[in-house]
Amino acid sequence: MIEIEKTGVPAVPIVSGRFVEDAVASSRAFGMPDLQWVVVPRIYRNLEHDLCRSQTADAIDDLIASLTSSIDARESGIDTAGARNYEGEDRYDAVLAMNDDLIGEDLGDGLPLFPATKEAVEAMLKGTNLAPDHVVCDMPPGFGIATVEKIAINSVMAGAKPEHLPVVIAAVKAISKIGGQGGKSLLMSTSPQAPFLIVNGPVIDELGFNGKSAIGPGRDNQVNTVVGRAFAMCFRNIGYWYPGKMDMDTIGTTRKFIQCIAENEEMSPWDPFHVDQGFDRDESAISIFITDGELDQQDQGNTTAEGLLKNLAYGCVFGTKSIQEGGHTQRLILMPPDVAGPVGKQEFTKQAAKEFIQKNAIHSLGKMIHYMPLEGEARVAERWKWLENMTEEQRLELNFPILDSADDCYILVVGADRAKTAIFPSGPSPVTEGIDQYRP
Repeated sequence: MIEIEKTGVPAVPIVSGRFVEDAVASSRAFGMPDLQWVVVPRIYRNLEHDLCRSQTADAIDDLIASLTSSIDARESGIDTAGARNYEGEDRYDAVLAMNDDLIGEDLGDGLPLFPATKEAVEAMLKGTNLAPDHVVCDMPPGFGIATVEKIAINSVMAGAKPEHLPVVIAAVKAISKIGGQGGKSLLMSTSPQAPFLIVNGPVIDELGFNGKSAIGPGRDNQVNTVVGRAFAMCFRNIGYWYPGKMDMDTIGTTRKFIQCIAENEEMSPWDPFHVDQGFDRDESAISIFITDGELDQQDQGNTTAEGLLKNLAYGCVFGTKSIQEGGHTQRLILMPPDVAGPVGKQEFTKQAAKEFIQKNAIHSLGKMIHYMPLEGEARVAERWKWLENMTEEQRLELNFPILDSADDCYILVVGADRAKTAIFPSGPSPVTEGIDQYRP
């Protein structure tokens, strides 16, 4: 609606009840804080037709009034500018007061925060060669200005160290390059999309990233957790990715406690992922994927490459196949060494493995598209309209690859011993950003 208004045509969005705060935040972030809208109580997407008509009819008078009047710019209600001072009987008491305040305003992730004192931020800034006021990017989804100092402040609050800062800066830069406008529409969706960060290169050993049992808590994953948390804090307080304000998940996901893991390069039979992306092996880089779910695909005894890959391909049909205009189905595969090793030794290149998976990841097309009714559905792409002429039984009997191309499959070797593969529906395509350019 903002884009329509920019053409000179009056536009008034119809906003469903729980999206009002999101509408305030979004209209400010996208440059039109005085955009007007009307509010209806229910979300339209899965609403019965009679209720769609009745709640729209009830809003007509308000809609007309909005088209013929004006309002002042709305305030977000979130103060992220300026210094804050906290006092207490001792430092510990002051830190507790800070946490009560910041977490109460939803400026944290719900876990205890470290105080971003002037001294702590100055120490953090020594971790990069960039000036504090250097603008890294406009950070989605709310397009706050990501300066190095702001990134450093959020990194301090997450418990990161100065040597971690270049990794966080690279991740912030990378997210701004994801899809259209930094993957804005996905990250603001009611689905549980979340960024997933993976590092490659010498920085893995230099900083202590874990590429084995890499996803989760514990001593071995301390660096993974802290760097991912620093990025997540930037995402919230610079990108304005707050629940109910530009993050409208229906249920949510633990993947939003973002982790930054490493590829297990030492146990991979292939080049590491950043080399696939055009970097040299001795360069350090970080890749960002947008994931939408997670599946543990276990294997209970296959030893041949074909057997291992066929089982993995079956796991890739977990999820849906997009039949919308511009929709694209991708899969991120974290393949453990006990799968990658035999596959590589049996003369499968990474590309050949991806082609095998794409060829064998087939399933009933009818089942993969149950998420969207076909008849009269405007969002179905023209190239899929032929499905409307088929019966339900015919669609269910039609097997189809979930991936359009082998290039929609991304393989990284991650994990310890045992053939348990993690498969993530993902997309848009990942972005890889170099880390070394941000180091002192």
